[in-house]
Amino acid sequence: MTTAPAEANFSDLINSPTDTVHRMQDNPRKGICLHRRGSEEDLYLTTAARAEEVVQVVDTTTRMFVALMKTDPMAVELLTRVFPDAFPWVRFLPQKCVQEFLVELIETARSSTELGLVAPIARLVTQWRHTAEVYSDPDLLARLTAEDLGDDYGPTPLPLVDSE
Repeated sequence: MTTAPAEANFSDLINSPTDTVHRMQDNPRKGICLHRRGSEEDLYLTTAARAEEVVQVVDTTTRMFVALMKTDPMAVELLTRVFPDAFPWVRFLPQKCVQEFLVELIETARSSTELGLVAPIARLVTQWRHTAEVYSDPDLLARLTAEDLGDDYGPTPLPLVDSE
């Protein structure tokens, strides 16, 4: 069972910062979700040590997978077979794509944790999930992979960068 973070309004942090921080520290997750009004995205406040722990866990896990994949050539095949337990939606992807996702996930995790980041990993998972959504819809897949895409004018050129 996962413990939910403590919750508070952002104004609680402004009006009673000491009490709000104590609520964060008393929570087993060492974090607090700060709700903001309107369409503003909620914030998550945690300690620097807790944030570093998260990156360390991802980094350590990634290093173990990299070592496993370097040590045993069958590791990629084995991990590809068990991947649907972690990401059930990969069942919609062709086998080649599942392996590509696995390798890309490990490489991205390794690179990201070197920088102390986890957002690129989450972004990659989201991108692959969207790819699986396309493969799950035969009509959409056919339209997106059709040779004649109608008014497709090819790749969009990169924008010019002002050198000033």
